[in-house]
Amino acid sequence: MQHTEGTFPAFDGTSIHHQAWLPDAGDARAVIVLVHGLGEHSGRYGHVAQALVDAGHAVHALDHRGHGKSSGKRAFVKHYDEFLRDLHQFRRMVAAEHPGAPLVLLGHSMGGNIALGYTLAHQDGIAAPVLSGPALEVGDDFSPLRLKLFAAIAKVAPGLRPQGLSDEAISRDPAVVAAYRRDPLVFTGKISAGLGAALIGAMQTFPDRYEQLRLPILVLHGTDDQLADVAGSRELEARAVNADLTAHYYEGLYHEVFNEPEQDRVLADLTTWLDAHL
Repeated sequence: MQHTEGTFPAFDGTSIHHQAWLPDAGDARAVIVLVHGLGEHSGRYGHVAQALVDAGHAVHALDHRGHGKSSGKRAFVKHYDEFLRDLHQFRRMVAAEHPGAPLVLLGHSMGGNIALGYTLAHQDGIAAPVLSGPALEVGDDFSPLRLKLFAAIAKVAPGLRPQGLSDEAISRDPAVVAAYRRDPLVFTGKISAGLGAALIGAMQTFPDRYEQLRLPILVLHGTDDQLADVAGSRELEARAVNADLTAHYYEGLYHEVFNEPEQDRVLADLTTWLDAHL
């Protein structure tokens, strides 16, 4: 397996770090663009990339602005469109490297939200989205009043950081949690109001657009996910009536299904689905 790294300037000059894991020889069967989650970075997906390369695919990943090795204020955006514009630029770069190969977006958590938002705007540009623990529904702790307050705060003080995430909820494997905590590229502080409002705003627009989806879609979600409500995936499954959607709900698994003790089963489900749909 070959591994490369680099950077590219985004539309506003932000330096975006990216990396690729490629087969040693021959053309890739498909190209997987990996879209990571909130606070983390693409380097945490090396084992996922290895499984995909072993199955004959090329994998490309970027660190979102404000994440990992990319520049920008940590865990901060003013507008959701900033994520989509970065991903669009990166997708075009990757497609140019692999002309004619089907391109799949593999998004986890916040990355699943971004991958789905991008798919809804650019269905002609990708072969399929794969969503792992996607953040598609606002949690029960956000009442309508709290949502309005959160949106108001984001407008006047997008850099304010009112809320964080529980790292203990990412995996049932203590070693995964420990590695996450000591990883210098993982941001474990509170997220900005601007980023939170951007994601919530996107979530609220999604359900009425699910009927527009006409692609193969794979959803992978743990039923004990405390960070991204599994109800969001179930709603997508129910309402994306024009898509060829396959959903795997893993009983008892936490948020990062690729980092749970059952990860081999999850990765096998992923590569088997890719074989059948590409």
